[in-house]
Formats: sequence, structure tokens, C-alpha cells
Amino acid sequence: MYKIISFLTIIMLYSSIVFSQGHRGEKSPEMRAKIEAQKISFITQQLELSPEEAQQFWPLYNEMKNKKESFHKEFRQLLENLKPGSENLAEDELIKISDRMADLKVEKAKMEREYHYKFKKVLSAKQILDLHLAEKQFQGMLLRRIKGDGGRHMNRERN
Repeated sequence: MYKIISFLTIIMLYSSIVFSQGHRGEKSPEMRAKIEAQKISFITQQLELSPEEAQQFWPLYNEMKNKKESFHKEFRQLLENLKPGSENLAEDELIKISDRMADLKVEKAKMEREYHYKFKKVLSAKQILDLHLAEKQFQGMLLRRIKGDGGRHMNRERN
């Protein structure tokens, strides 16, 4: 327990240092690191991870996150093809784009199912369900922060 509290304290200290450097609206590496540290802290708290669980969970979670990012990147690239001017694309090219988008969604769902089973080996069913809720809550806090409340919700909802 002492290790997890120390870990969370270090993350929060690092986050406050990065935050004090200011935010200019872009996603700087420092801001990404701050957000990631806050997400780790938030999810760890919400799932009430023991140090042993955290040690097994976070590498799996990060693998899954990287795979999700790859899916999202490819999906965004496909969407780029549909921006103004896409009316000039041939029907067969539009079909290829549409089919690939559908395939990506199916592949992503299969990957999420695969990680669900991997998480079952290190987390309880309640913790897995809490993970889904925690991710949505964290996303909501970030959106409120972006809308201009300066992150006050993040501090209030964590307590």
C-alpha cells in the first residue's frame, strides 16, 4: 500500500510541476505526459489496484491503448480521404474506404474482447467494469476542462 501511495504522490507532484509551466492550447509532450499521469492516477484509484495488480495491469492496458491508437490513426486517415473534394473519388475507391472502416471497427472490437480476457487474469469482474466507467469519467473530466473550467472538475471529482 505504501508503494502505491508513493507512486500516486510522485505522479501528482510531477503533474503539478508540468501544469505550472502553463498550457497554450496545443497538445505539447508535457501536457500529454500530465494528462497521462492523471489518467493513471485516476484509474488506479477507481479500480483500487493493489501494487501487484497495478504491476500486471498497466503493461496490458498500455499495450491495448497503443493498439487502439493505431486503429484510430488509420480510421482518421481514411476520413481524411472524405474531406471536401472527395466527390471526385471513384465509386470503387469509396467502397474500399467504406469496407476498410467497417473492417477496422470489427478488428478493434475483437482486440477489445481479447484484452477483456487478458484483464480477467489480473482483475476482478468488478474492477474490469469499473475500468470502463473510470475511462468514461476521465474522458468527461477532460472534456469539461477543455471547455474552460481550468480542470477544477478533475480535482473535485477525484476526492
